[in-house]
Amino acid sequence: MQAKSKKLIFITILLTGCIITSLISTNDKEKTLPGSSLLQSAQSAVTSKAAQAKTVRVQVSGAVLEPGIYDVPANCRVEEAIAAAGGLTENADSERVNLVRKVRDGMQIRVPVQKAARTSRTQRKNAQATAGLGESASEKYGSAKAGSGKKNNNQMPRVRINSASASELQQLPGIGPALAQRIVETRSRGRFTSTEDLLRVPGIGKAKMAKLRDYVEVD
Repeated sequence: MQAKSKKLIFITILLTGCIITSLISTNDKEKTLPGSSLLQSAQSAVTSKAAQAKTVRVQVSGAVLEPGIYDVPANCRVEEAIAAAGGLTENADSERVNLVRKVRDGMQIRVPVQKAARTSRTQRKNAQATAGLGESASEKYGSAKAGSGKKNNNQMPRVRINSASASELQQLPGIGPALAQRIVETRSRGRFTSTEDLLRVPGIGKAKMAKLRDYVEVD
């Protein structure tokens, strides 16, 4: 009888030990798993942040609104670098640029001008040179008074920049469809109070403003 009692006590102690061991093991797993998951998340976040922080320096030139040197993400593509430079101008030839090519450090991205635009620009320069010769001859023989209005003003009326349509704006020198639309969008956010306000329009700099000044007026 005593041996049987001892046997029962032994079995009871053994079962109790197994249950306690199982509970401790479960507790350890519950404590370990969240910690491990947090560590992995932290490591992943650090790696991702390091990848984002890495940049390369590229030069963007040619037919873009703001040519210059830019720091861009190392894994970006040419189209993103062009966007950093203000985007393409209205006469850019995007078909001759690989926009999906990945950039690399020290890379120069040059956007060419459309062939038609280059031809038009050459013809305009030739026309201006010819008109200049004609004006000189006129002054030489006294057919025009000194200080009279410029030839451009005599050939076409000034365009009213606050009320002109996009198609009327395109009659101005150097203004294409895209730039005309930007003029309309800019004045919709606030009327032009002087012709110099055209400098607010993206794509119109001081050089272009100098060409437009004799053709525009504020209404």
